[in-house]
Amino acid sequence: MNSFDFKIEWFLNQFVGRHHSIDRLIGLTNATNLLQGGVMVLLILFLLFDRDRPGQLRKGFDLLLGSVFFSLFAVLAARALALSLPFKARPIADPSLHFRLPPGETLVLINWSAFPSDHAALFFALAAAILMASTRAGLIAFTWVIAGVCFPLVYLGAHWPTDIIVGAIIGLSFAQFARIPAIREFVRRTVTNLHQNHARAFFIILFLWSYETIVLYDDVRNVLKWLAHAHSARV
Repeated sequence: MNSFDFKIEWFLNQFVGRHHSIDRLIGLTNATNLLQGGVMVLLILFLLFDRDRPGQLRKGFDLLLGSVFFSLFAVLAARALALSLPFKARPIADPSLHFRLPPGETLVLINWSAFPSDHAALFFALAAAILMASTRAGLIAFTWVIAGVCFPLVYLGAHWPTDIIVGAIIGLSFAQFARIPAIREFVRRTVTNLHQNHARAFFIILFLWSYETIVLYDDVRNVLKWLAHAHSARV
């Protein structure tokens, strides 16, 4: 384990148990999907529709939705790297760290490699999407992603700092594909057609995306986990 990761985790873990209310707040934030994915979905939906034209898409929605679309590829890229790179144990599972969870807290984790963080890839891509639509909302989104999503993952031993940093780079990088003119035009035409001519399908897709983002793609993770087990059983 590199010294950068180890020193930060060791430093943060010294504060565990000192302030019970802070420990509980961090644990609650990490365990409550509505406080993580829900905040991002709320900001995106707020920016998607024009306040002066009820029901109509806001100008610049192509950048917003394009980045949201590529956030899914950011998650897949992060997960592909985690599967292909050498396994990296999480801080809570590293015996050399002697990691302590806050009293009363439990951390249920899938036995996947910690590096890189697909949470960071997803949320930083979504924050970048929000920033493209609104500077003020984007700053709020980035602040929340850092303080409300990623910090608890490090504090509770789910990820090392470099897991978060590399995941963030992946998410921010994939979000930039939405700026490519050809992609912007494709998103604009496709979404406009879907919204105007197939409104029910548009809102069904929007609902499904909102739901899966709020629950942090648990259903997708379960499917991938099942496929991985099925593949290993065949081998």
